Amino acid sequence: MQMRTLTRAAVVAAFALSFNTASASAFQCEQEVNQALQERSVNQSDVDSVKVMRRTGGAKSSGIYGLDAWVRLKSCSNGALIVNMTKYCMVQNVYTTGNCSVADVPRY
Repeated sequence: MQMRTLTRAAVVAAFALSFNTASASAFQCEQEVNQALQERSVNQSDVDSVKVMRRTGGAKSSGIYGLDAWVRLKSCSNGALIVNMTKYCMVQNVYTTGNCSVADVPRY
């Protein structure tokens, strides 16, 4: 139990440090990303890092953006699990890239 707490604390610390400061609301997404991972049975011990990046809506929509959490998993040699969210942290889609495979999560 204590090891799980330490692992979770390390993930939370890595998560907090990886936010792009260009998006002040990104820090508020930590709970939503953690919930998305839990709902997909991603073990916290498999999480290597989490980086939240701002995604723009294109050249003509500078005011419209969303957020993508790139979750690097230790079990993947390349690729990531992506949590696609609105700028208000509402999860819209979850998918994997590269060779990452998570049960019941589409891979692109």
